[in-house]
Amino acid sequence: MKDNYDSFYKKSSKKFKKYEFHGQGRLVAGEKPNFFEYLKKFTNKNFKVLDLGCGSGELTLKFSPFLKEIVGIDPFDDYIKSAEKLKKETDIKNVIFKIADGKNLPFEDEYFDIVFSSRGPLSANNDFIRESFRVLKKGGLMIEETIGEEDKIELKKIFGRGQNYPYQETKLELVKKMLAQCGMNLVKSKYFKYYQVYSSINDVIETLERAPIIPDFDKAKDKSYLEEIDRKLNKKGIKLSNHRLFWVAEK
Repeated sequence: MKDNYDSFYKKSSKKFKKYEFHGQGRLVAGEKPNFFEYLKKFTNKNFKVLDLGCGSGELTLKFSPFLKEIVGIDPFDDYIKSAEKLKKETDIKNVIFKIADGKNLPFEDEYFDIVFSSRGPLSANNDFIRESFRVLKKGGLMIEETIGEEDKIELKKIFGRGQNYPYQETKLELVKKMLAQCGMNLVKSKYFKYYQVYSSINDVIETLERAPIIPDFDKAKDKSYLEEIDRKLNKKGIKLSNHRLFWVAEK
């Protein structure tokens, strides 16, 4: 699964910016979370912060006025090139972008006050958590927006595969286990579930091409699944669930 996601993001980084696309779905139920507003609650003008998996840097730059320094890292050079270009356009001085692997961070121990990740790799496995723990100051925070186990569950049941699917443990349970191995305390967590209606199967295809919801998605090879989605779900539009988890842990 890991190799599928690495391959997806490497390919995606050459075509898209990470945050430029928010889907064509229309919100019809539930609360759509705002991770930027959530992050702001924990800011301090003296803080040094790491954005793990910054992509093309939009959130990194948006967060920068509230901090002393913020570093955005991503393993894919096309994302970092996009981030550097955007940084030049905004003329922000306290942001650094680096090509780096989150499992082997090029920073000294206890350097950052916050390590955060928005739909990035922080809770993907123990290696990311352990390395983030190393560079986090005592009393520092890990904060993540990640994908919940029931995200786009309607599609995953039809495809028979998908991100975090099938699952025996919830995403929150998995996060708690990884944090416990580092001796970290989970201090806050909240699930958000909301629903969007997509007007056509083409809008669904565009979403699947821009996010790793279905590993190895190919609209030609997966044509039969797409036809089934269109038949089963397309009455007054295709209604799909979104599932997000926000969590905060303290070192």
